[in-house]
Amino acid sequence: MFLGGVLWRLLPPFRGQLLRFFGATIGARCSFARTVRIDVPWNLRIGDDVQVRAHAILYALGPITIGERSIIDRYAHLCAGSHDFTDPRFPLTRPPITLGKRCLVGLDAYIGPGVTLGDDVAVHPRASVHRDFPSDSNLAGNPARSIEGR
Repeated sequence: MFLGGVLWRLLPPFRGQLLRFFGATIGARCSFARTVRIDVPWNLRIGDDVQVRAHAILYALGPITIGERSIIDRYAHLCAGSHDFTDPRFPLTRPPITLGKRCLVGLDAYIGPGVTLGDDVAVHPRASVHRDFPSDSNLAGNPARSIEGR
């Protein structure tokens, strides 16, 4: 982890290749800010031209799929892991997260486990998404709900 962290910070053009080395599927021309946190990279599937901005967290205990030309803005958190609260043993669950093409996950927004968003979905800053939404949705609030406009 130490060596990977050093390489991540020192070699920005090779961040996609470093993730591929650890098992991620990363498309062409993707960019990752220096302060991005990625856990369990072998569960990542990222399309072409995706931007992951500063301090974003991709917590990929379960699979995270991000469609091409999507943007994960600063401090956004995609969390593909939880616990089964109905079981007294409290086991770990790993529900997948899937974002369609051209999605925007705004500043400090949260995408919870098991969420699927269609193409062209905009998640406003600080929204918390805990359920699926279809393509062309415009989401705001906590919990997130569809709003008018873009």
